[in-house]
Amino acid sequence: MQKKFVLASLIAAAFSMPAAAADDVIKIGAVLPMTGNAAVFGEKFQQAYTMAVKEINEAGGVNGKKLELVIEDSQEKPQIGKTATEKLVSDENILVLTGGRSSGVTLVEAQVAEENQIPYLIDHGSSDLATRSDYEYVFRMNPTAGMYTNSLKAYFDENPPKNVVHVNVDNAYGEAVYEYGLKDYMKKAGIDYSVIKYKAGELDLKPIMTRAKDAEPQVVIMTAGDDNDATQLIKAAKEAGLSPEMFVGTGAGHSIQGFADQAGALSETVLTAGPWHGDRSQDAFHTFYDTFNKTYGHAPGEHEIEGYTAIYVLADALGRAEKLDRDSVRDALAATDMKTIFGPVKFEDFDGYTNQNRAMTDLSQWIGGKMITVYPKDAAQQELVKFKGWK
Repeated sequence: MQKKFVLASLIAAAFSMPAAAADDVIKIGAVLPMTGNAAVFGEKFQQAYTMAVKEINEAGGVNGKKLELVIEDSQEKPQIGKTATEKLVSDENILVLTGGRSSGVTLVEAQVAEENQIPYLIDHGSSDLATRSDYEYVFRMNPTAGMYTNSLKAYFDENPPKNVVHVNVDNAYGEAVYEYGLKDYMKKAGIDYSVIKYKAGELDLKPIMTRAKDAEPQVVIMTAGDDNDATQLIKAAKEAGLSPEMFVGTGAGHSIQGFADQAGALSETVLTAGPWHGDRSQDAFHTFYDTFNKTYGHAPGEHEIEGYTAIYVLADALGRAEKLDRDSVRDALAATDMKTIFGPVKFEDFDGYTNQNRAMTDLSQWIGGKMITVYPKDAAQQELVKFKGWK
């Protein structure tokens, strides 16, 4: 059974412009995994959305109208996500969509949004296809899976490895990391590169890591869609005695606190290449960070920063729209050019992408249970530490 979560706060005045929305409310629809194995991610985005909606409404809303968020549960399953999106689209007062979370659900949400001509802002789903399908109504704020490794590739340009093994999850996310991020680069760079695939949720990964060990890699890249798989991979690496100079995740499961919490000391010095975790040079970032931590009892990470920023991007577009209808909001989103705590947001067409933000990426490292930016150098909090072997 699908669950609907409605978040709303009152604001002062009513907006006078003619609109398709209700007189005093602007509705935003979001598809998230609120139940099932990925519910922890849905909660992260729900918290981030809630905080942003509350701040915006307490500051007067969007041109005097309150924001109301309607969340439909996807259970992280594409078919259920499709039904959830169709339900949101059927509400004519919902002017714009966000959410999606996983690549699979994001792709079906994008398809339904395009077919029904409702603007959709992707804030995390990373399959490159979502912004490589010439969709007019689909926009992406975050980097794609193919872009996650941009900072890693820049690091390799400066520090070229001889031999890399990529332990890659066999799904849409893993395929995008390989197809759009690493395949052509590794060939062009002349790096000895091999890929070993595994099934998401696979329990015994020691044989996979033993195969990786046999290749005697200098660097092991690991792609995992959630923190459970990320944890199983590093545990299996120790069991197999795999000891490269660097273990590198590709965002997702390796870039959330759950990985460090589950893996414990095994996460130490594991790197992750993925979305930038916010512009720490801004006072606004630290205000967000401290407020979120105080409100929810845990520090915000990649998902929370993306979700919080997405609501502000949507509020900006809604405030600039000529009319409060779906086409006008789409046009306003297309004209977005703003600075956020996530970095610059401007939707462009480039290199086969449509309505894609040139989002920043970084290379971070787990040190003492915390994720520390180590590359690029101008954003680094400390120097990268090589893996020193198992204790």
